[in-house]
Amino acid sequence: MLPRGAADDEQDSYEAYIAAADKRFRQAQIRDRPDSPSNVLRSKADKLHAQLAGVTTPRVLNTLVPRVVDTYGKALAAAATPLERCAAAQSLAEVELKRLELPLDVDGREALELQADTLKHYVTALLAGRDCQTIPWMDSLYCAATQLVDQAKDWEASELVQQRPQLADGWPELGQVLRRLHSVLPLDLGSTASCAHVASLTAWLALTLATHLYAEACTIQDEGASEQQWRRGKTLVADIRPLLESALANARFVSEEAMIEEAEDKLESLNICEHICLSTQARHTADAMLRDVLANSEELDMEGVRVVTDKYLEAIALASDFDQEATARAYAALGRLYCSVLRMTDKGTHYYSQALHLAHSMAPKVVTHTAWYKDAAAVLQKAQEEALREEERQAAQERAPFVEELSEELESLRAAADRGARALLVHVYSKHSPTGSETTTPTEDELRGDRLKDALRKAIVLYHPDRHANKPTRWQVLAQEITKYLSARYQDFK
Repeated sequence: MLPRGAADDEQDSYEAYIAAADKRFRQAQIRDRPDSPSNVLRSKADKLHAQLAGVTTPRVLNTLVPRVVDTYGKALAAAATPLERCAAAQSLAEVELKRLELPLDVDGREALELQADTLKHYVTALLAGRDCQTIPWMDSLYCAATQLVDQAKDWEASELVQQRPQLADGWPELGQVLRRLHSVLPLDLGSTASCAHVASLTAWLALTLATHLYAEACTIQDEGASEQQWRRGKTLVADIRPLLESALANARFVSEEAMIEEAEDKLESLNICEHICLSTQARHTADAMLRDVLANSEELDMEGVRVVTDKYLEAIALASDFDQEATARAYAALGRLYCSVLRMTDKGTHYYSQALHLAHSMAPKVVTHTAWYKDAAAVLQKAQEEALREEERQAAQERAPFVEELSEELESLRAAADRGARALLVHVYSKHSPTGSETTTPTEDELRGDRLKDALRKAIVLYHPDRHANKPTRWQVLAQEITKYLSARYQDFK
């Protein structure tokens, strides 16, 4: 015989699982007593429930429906066996849903409560059914529970609301709806783990609620600016984490690979979101502390400034591995502190440079319109201009003695330039040849017509100061002046 495959073994295991459940159901039916207190009460409730058919008078319905619910509730409380508990809980779920279809004065908030009660009864029936019901019955009740949640997620578009628009009046926002439905599920893994259907339902609803809340947290992460928003972000993170952990634990119990992967991915993303929220809150806190330091003291409180600095550095540390913009904003805040408050421009521009470097690496995201970017860019531009002016001042100071020493030669150079490009080239090559000989002087043909422009360009390259950086300073100054006049004459040809 050929060896059996894994698929065959899995099929045998599932068939054994079905057979075991069928056997438990038959045994439960054998032990079931029609005259038990719970069954007697449920039979009475069934008769009352049947009377609802065809009744359209609200006054009668308002009297009869509570009696049906109360009698089924008593049957559930009196249930002595799992089968009795299943039957009573399922009947309670059905009558609660039935109330949404009856011509009663029910608004959106009451409709949500009825659905929460229905879901609670479904879960009660599923937990009891694990010991006495068939797998098709369990699957059917699980599908009814998920359909209830799906309908609630898109309540205003549901067929029921289209028929009875008043059911949408006062209907809460989706987050509140999902929270209310989730609140009726077992909170401990011990309860859900005893029933695969309840574990799967709990994982799915917890993940659904977490996903909805996470969308709001992401919006705050991307757009939040105020302290209040970031506090809300931290609250959301605190709410989402146990939901994802519950979803992950229950999904693992029932081996729901897709939900396991989604829950794990969202937990990882949630950690990033939490760090960004904490970083931004640290920056806001530092901003507020700095305002207090500046407002409450005639002399600058350096200890207070140190605390503020540490808070900005904390914001950078929290966000540096997760969010470039949050990190850049914290660097920009440090730059502002050092430049504007401490007057330590070098250190301030260093932090501003860090901020702009991160900002430019965010592409394709653009942050050039933000206040912190504009502030950083303006300060850096001013610092660069001041640095350039200082370099030019120092260069001029170093050049001054050599300019004086070269005064006669520079005057001759200026006079040659005034006579034209040809005279300038002849003078430069004859009087100041870089090679020390006149053999590099252009020929007469090279100094005529269009070739004169090429001769100028060649001379500019030959005398450019960058080529003479290792030469004595006197020669460097002369090369700069020669290049200046050559470039001016070259512009005449453009």
